[in-house]
Amino acid sequence: MGAGRARANEKPLPDPQQLLVRARASMEKSEHDLENYSCIVHESGQELNGDGSVKKDNSKVEERFFVNGIQIDHVLQRNGKVLDASEAKKEQERVNKDVKKYSDAQQAQKEHNQDEKQVDTFLRALRFTNGYRESKGNRSVVVYDLSGDPNFKPHKLEERFAQALTGKIWLDEESGTPLEVRFQTDKDIKIGGGLVASLHKGFQLHLVQERQPDGVWLTKMVEGSGDARAALFLHPRFRFREQLEKCHLFSVTTQQKVQSPTK
Repeated sequence: MGAGRARANEKPLPDPQQLLVRARASMEKSEHDLENYSCIVHESGQELNGDGSVKKDNSKVEERFFVNGIQIDHVLQRNGKVLDASEAKKEQERVNKDVKKYSDAQQAQKEHNQDEKQVDTFLRALRFTNGYRESKGNRSVVVYDLSGDPNFKPHKLEERFAQALTGKIWLDEESGTPLEVRFQTDKDIKIGGGLVASLHKGFQLHLVQERQPDGVWLTKMVEGSGDARAALFLHPRFRFREQLEKCHLFSVTTQQKVQSPTK
């Protein structure tokens, strides 16, 4: 895969907001196609000691599928062990409840509307600067630096979180979909003046999405680390990772394994 900055004589960059409008349209278009996918996801999380050594380790293996575009995760293993009969029964009951709920198109739409509202609120607190164009895998990608808008007055938690960020975002130019996002917080974020919880400066998040052959985008990987305190007494350092290992694409006539891209 080649990657390089755009030359000065290339067409002007699209406005970031235009790309985000394209991303919403692309997501709405692919919601139905998401139901063709069943994926295996590995999750891991560690609570760390002050010296960075692992204090507590947790892991899960899940099957991920979609109902009316809503993601549903079915836990198969916890900490390397398959669920016992009682745990598996409770988990299946929970999954059945979610499937029934989101099989109702109106319920699914409510969830989508809420998610979109939160994303819009988040984006209002951000600035997209220093844009340039790259080529990745024969697709045009627009790259921007991310930072909190100092002129924005945050009221909600997601707005305060966004305003504390600094990082970079890679957007697929055709669809507007984020291929990759990397950021960290450059100041503490306090909830309830710090009495309820605090997310300390230096929290990091990295997300990668992957385009499938039929045009559907799936989250390939999410990882993060940070230092947080909650309810006055809990002060953990932590890290986590979620990795989509493999997917199967189902249709009326085919069943196809979708491989990870070649690095």
